[in-house]
Amino acid sequence: MLTVPETTTGLKPEFIAVVDKIYRQICNLQPGTKVLIISDSRTPRHVVTVFMGLAMAMGAVVSASENFLAPPPADQPRFTWNPMLQAAAREADLIVDFAVGYATFMAEAIERGARVLSPGDGTGGHHIEETLIRTMLEVDLDQIRREAISIAQRFTEASVVHMTSEEGTDFTLNIKGLRGVASHEFLWDREKNVKILDWASLPPAGPGVVLPKFSGDGVVAADGFFLYSDVHEFPKSPVFLTFERGRIIDIKGEDSLLTSKLKHWLNGIVEDTGRFGPVHFNLGLNARARLNEHQEFEKLRGTITMGMGDSSLLARMWPSPVETVVSDVHWDFVVMRPTIRLDGQVICDRGIMPDFNE
Repeated sequence: MLTVPETTTGLKPEFIAVVDKIYRQICNLQPGTKVLIISDSRTPRHVVTVFMGLAMAMGAVVSASENFLAPPPADQPRFTWNPMLQAAAREADLIVDFAVGYATFMAEAIERGARVLSPGDGTGGHHIEETLIRTMLEVDLDQIRREAISIAQRFTEASVVHMTSEEGTDFTLNIKGLRGVASHEFLWDREKNVKILDWASLPPAGPGVVLPKFSGDGVVAADGFFLYSDVHEFPKSPVFLTFERGRIIDIKGEDSLLTSKLKHWLNGIVEDTGRFGPVHFNLGLNARARLNEHQEFEKLRGTITMGMGDSSLLARMWPSPVETVVSDVHWDFVVMRPTIRLDGQVICDRGIMPDFNE
């Protein structure tokens, strides 16, 4: 069920340690780097202060921009951000994003060579401090990275994904020729001194694939979490989503309130593009992640997160040469205990994963 993490108005000393770890291990922050920190009223003031202060202490050139509250995450792809923020983003080498998520100006920043670090992604800003301490300070980030790379390679080599679950999932994806994305969230390889990712969405990790339009057939029993419009919901019982060539053609389930609200929201989307997907398919690896409103729900170990709707921005921020879906929305749901087979080989058995580092 949804959890409410501990939140306070005071700064935890462990948060300073985890932000230092992020800058050094994830970003390899160097003196002279131009850092832009983007926040809104959901972001605790001391969170911005720590990210700003440590960047300054490491010799970076830092600016913080607090902005008006954006629409809910699922409705952000077509939101128009203020021109002053967009102008600041054009000057940044590293953008630390607590408010935006998907946006055209963020994709443009990546395409011109900037890096984006997204610990907030516009959802659950008050969770930031507790979430990052728990999921990044108390885990072996290098081990998670190695595991994510190994699983991404398996996706790259596979032709077919078959997902089942005891709750009623029986779903197939053709991924032949697609490149697995490690999503280990390391922007920089410190040992090789080279940039390895353009965009990191903390905490780590969720390897998987960005999918072309018209991918996926079968039934998915979504039983973990739904993030759509301004709604974050844990279903009382599985919601059965029937897909045909990458489009939801039926929604059923005993949780009639959730299914009716989801149908009503989807019916209001221009050209019905909210039903297209999945546009991404990711396997969570973080054993310290929880199921709550912060985007850490995408990294919960042994679960699958599937994204729906717009992929035109995702494919630019996570460079992927696939036919994309253009939509006003992007939403997600979670399958809690999937069995995942890549060309018949099991990589996750009812939510239980082997140690890919052995």
